[in-house]
Amino acid sequence: MKLWLAVYLISLCLLALGIGFYATKLYEKNISLGFITTLLAIIFPFSIFIFSVYLYGLYNHGHPLQFRW
Repeated sequence: MKLWLAVYLISLCLLALGIGFYATKLYEKNISLGFITTLLAIIFPFSIFIFSVYLYGLYNHGHPLQFRW
């Protein structure tokens, strides 16, 4: 596995963790706003990952991201 891919995935996980930590602070003030922020912590990094895999496939002339162990 390429090192840049591992660093990229860890950074997306840390982004989700940071948004989730902020969402727990919002739960004390407003439950619905905390819930929406929690959904954002799940959806936002995942959509960034899917979009970057799509762009990587376009960069490689239609070949998707392939894992070689």
